[in-house]
Amino acid sequence: MPFSAIQKTLNLPKSTTHQLLKALTDIGALQIQADGSFLLGPKICELGILGIRQRNIDSLSLKHLEALAGRSGLPCEIATFEGRNAVVLASASPDSGAHSAGCEGGRWPLHRVATGKALLAFLDEADRGRLLGDLDWTRATPRSIASPDAFRQELDLVRERGWALDDREILDDMSCIAAPVFDSRNRVVAAVAAIGQAELIPPGRYDVLAELVCSTAHAVSQEIRQA
Repeated sequence: MPFSAIQKTLNLPKSTTHQLLKALTDIGALQIQADGSFLLGPKICELGILGIRQRNIDSLSLKHLEALAGRSGLPCEIATFEGRNAVVLASASPDSGAHSAGCEGGRWPLHRVATGKALLAFLDEADRGRLLGDLDWTRATPRSIASPDAFRQELDLVRERGWALDDREILDDMSCIAAPVFDSRNRVVAAVAAIGQAELIPPGRYDVLAELVCSTAHAVSQEIRQA
């Protein structure tokens, strides 16, 4: 599309339109052609493909979430990125089975929940840095991590052990253990979690629950890679 047509459609000054198009070109969302016109760039295509895959993640994970809920005795969920939040795609409970969340999936700040930590820890370093620079570090509870430096240390621990913990960091009485899910190109696309009252997830139970969650995340990764 020519610059003039874009400016007319946006109804913006030329200088503002130039700045906007340059910013989108710099991140790969647009490509400029030899004649000065613009096309959608590889980043948009990549995001479109990722969006399609994410819509399939919920259906591929349902049987595994149901099994995890049954084995752990806890509610379970799978979440993915949505801006600065982790959005729930599907969930399961020991009593009522598994279901897709659709548009009603809960949204939680990435740095306050175990699913968000699992997603961020295995994200590309440049993308992780951009997200960390745009987060609100106001504590949600007394146990919330309150600085980017402390959070980076937490992410180092997540990568080292392969799973993430939220110990009453978003709600005073809730804890969660999560593990990352990867696609066929080994990119983190989601995180599986077991969630419950803090008294049901004491430190003495971390290792057992983490093994169950990691095993489930691995099974969902295999489903995604074979889909």
